Amino acid sequence: MSEVKSPIDRFNQRVRNNPVLATLIIVGSLIIALSTFTDAAKNLLSLIALDTRPDINRSWKAEVTYDWQNAKYMETFTFRGDGEELYGTASFLGKKRGILEGVIKKDKLLFITKTQEVLGDKEPRTSIHRYRGKYSEDRIEFIMQTENGYSEHEPVEFTAKKIVNE
Repeated sequence: MSEVKSPIDRFNQRVRNNPVLATLIIVGSLIIALSTFTDAAKNLLSLIALDTRPDINRSWKAEVTYDWQNAKYMETFTFRGDGEELYGTASFLGKKRGILEGVIKKDKLLFITKTQEVLGDKEPRTSIHRYRGKYSEDRIEFIMQTENGYSEHEPVEFTAKKIVNE
């Protein structure tokens, strides 16, 4: 007569009879143990799941309405770079400006441009325009904030679209 086995005994029996399952359990236990003391699991996953750069290296156009009267401009953005690096040009009031401190991570873009703001006969001040964008296939939703000039500005929201036939 066979004796009644507990669930643990039945599990042990299955593991002993299946070397693939036993190997997977051992490897999984090692990964869990290593990740407890290091970021080994994160490093292992980064080898498998590579972040790919969105397809933004091209020209984009956006109709931008600034926060003062009669200030609607068609602005252009030309992006270049590899990995997280982002450079190129972004127009402000129709004039191209170099992109500085540009970074792209997953679907988020961050960069600044600089312009000189003049008020009467006072010394020009450097205005910094900070752009934050979220990419999705054929458009980039932007918020642009300006600081350090003579006047304060509200954040400006706009959408840039791919220029077709480039």
